[in-house]
Amino acid sequence: MTSLMITWTDIFEGIGTFSYSVFSLMRSLGHGPNFFISLFVIGMLGFWTMRLVKYRGQTKRNNTLE
Repeated sequence: MTSLMITWTDIFEGIGTFSYSVFSLMRSLGHGPNFFISLFVIGMLGFWTMRLVKYRGQTKRNNTLE
């Protein structure tokens, strides 16, 4: 029976190869992901602000603690 021998060099070379492929993919995508993430964050902030305004209106209407 043969045992599988993995060395630290194999592990670090695997991490390096994976990182190289991920970063080359990121370079080819350009600023698309940045644009998408920015729009998502702005949208979520707008949504949260609208919810806060709604809840504030409910507290004023019901005379509950704000």
